[in-house]
Amino acid sequence: MKVTRPAEPAKDFSTEHYREIVAAIRQTHQTLCFRDLHRLGREVFDIPKFVVMRHDVEFSIPAALRMAEIEAEQGVQSTFFLLQTSDYNPFEEEEAVQIRRILELGHDLGLHYDAALFERLNLDPLATAKAQIDLFEAFFQTRIHAMSSHMPMRSGKTFSIPGVIDTYDPMYLTEMKYISDSTQSWREGVVTENLAKYNHIHLLTHEYIWHPGSWDWSALLFVEVQDKFQRAWKRAENFINMYREGLRMRAEKDRLFKERYMAPGSKTESGSGDSTGKP
Repeated sequence: MKVTRPAEPAKDFSTEHYREIVAAIRQTHQTLCFRDLHRLGREVFDIPKFVVMRHDVEFSIPAALRMAEIEAEQGVQSTFFLLQTSDYNPFEEEEAVQIRRILELGHDLGLHYDAALFERLNLDPLATAKAQIDLFEAFFQTRIHAMSSHMPMRSGKTFSIPGVIDTYDPMYLTEMKYISDSTQSWREGVVTENLAKYNHIHLLTHEYIWHPGSWDWSALLFVEVQDKFQRAWKRAENFINMYREGLRMRAEKDRLFKERYMAPGSKTESGSGDSTGKP
């Protein structure tokens, strides 16, 4: 089906337009991710022209992967900041595989933390963010170089951990031109209109608002809810089938369980799982 894109670039949030934006950036500026900024420090300003590519992933890992693939096609590497407290689950198998694919494409992961939630739950913000970083690093076998506050204007909270970049540090907001696409609203025009004006740009984009059909952001949130429901329904069907098979085989599995764990003198190795499942 042919997609009719908005005539005004600032209103075009199609994935094809994003592909064009990335191509335009590459023509005039070097692209960097926060892994690069962590390595370079203030030496980054020795680069004549650059755009820091940042994604705060709010709702959709599949949409984030779509953007990662568009960028990788053009040799661009970005940092994808992931929440552990969103309605996506980075540790669920399907989405974890997609995140690993993002890493395989050469991109970087960062922590997107919800400081307001930490406060509501009476959690120590530094300890909790550090624990989230440790979990990401262990689970995805990667290094977290930067952290980004979720909705900082609403929470009023940002903080930093030694050795981890705070994306809201003044260096990244006032010494670079900060441009964001939040809720499909470019504050000073689409980023490509600013490439000739600014040498050093910090570009924040959000995965869920870019779609092949250039749909409205609010409609896309409902589409994401439908997609999550369909995936949850499929998982439920798989579990039902697995449990029904377990019930059919229950007598045999009970016998094997007793032989392995309950027979006199039986031992199990630490960490060895029961591949047959519990009775």
